[in-house]
Amino acid sequence: MRHLLVLCFVCLSALASAATVEHVIVAVVDGPRWSETWGDPTLANIPARAALRAQGAWFSDFANDGPTYTNAGHTALATGVYQDINNSGRELPRSPSLFQRWLQTSGAAPETAWLVTSKDKLAILSDTVDPAWHGRFQCGTDCGKAGNGSGYREDAATYERLLAVLREHHPRLLLSNFKEPDSSGHSGKWEAYLQGIRSSDALIGRLWEFLSTDPAYAGKTVLFITNDHGRHLDGVKDGFRNHGDDCAGCHKVELLALGAGIKPGTVVNAHHDLLDLAATVARLIGVELPTTGKPISELIGE
Repeated sequence: MRHLLVLCFVCLSALASAATVEHVIVAVVDGPRWSETWGDPTLANIPARAALRAQGAWFSDFANDGPTYTNAGHTALATGVYQDINNSGRELPRSPSLFQRWLQTSGAAPETAWLVTSKDKLAILSDTVDPAWHGRFQCGTDCGKAGNGSGYREDAATYERLLAVLREHHPRLLLSNFKEPDSSGHSGKWEAYLQGIRSSDALIGRLWEFLSTDPAYAGKTVLFITNDHGRHLDGVKDGFRNHGDDCAGCHKVELLALGAGIKPGTVVNAHHDLLDLAATVARLIGVELPTTGKPISELIGE
């Protein structure tokens, strides 16, 4: 049995490395509700992602199965661990991140891994409280106006910084966060919330256009588009204005995968979650990640 397990692992690794994947990018659209994105039959608020669906793999049952707020959702993606964590940016994750593991494993320069986020507090993902890793193997960060504690910046500014990092450093691994529609959702203004969904969708479309046409990235890059959390269902607490509980609206999020080795037109109906995505990213960049998540077989083979 032991030999069989080893053989299966080797086979899985071989299939996962069959595609030429030199860059893995995770783009997080912060806090849209499924009912205003993929759950809307018209897809009116996400025309860019709707047009891209046929080019990649789309997931109908993807979720944040842990705490449903910003820092917790991003921590799950970055570390492969669900953790109740302070949401203000005053607490580091308890586990080292994919960025740290990549830098430690590869011996590469810090600029080969990046965080580029509209929310300043997400700079915490570059470090951990684990004493064996704390302060070590930290990636490049461009978060908020000027780092943790500086405040949020507009998504359009984050997009420009994202392009600058991609062009200058060609990172192996990058996670980006767009604060909309979460920020506008918290305002309680319905039209602003919808506009936040549309504006972040437009930036996602522009990002993929760049990645699929720039010679440094075209055919060598996998882009994962997902969310850190959803929002309350109508009739639950204050509805779309907030999130953070165990209602289905808060847990249900999206995943669309595009790029190298991803079969166009794939629809995945099996349940997967943020930890599975973290495990998949780890497999693609060749690092070990202690997590209960499993690499998504529909994307990387078995």
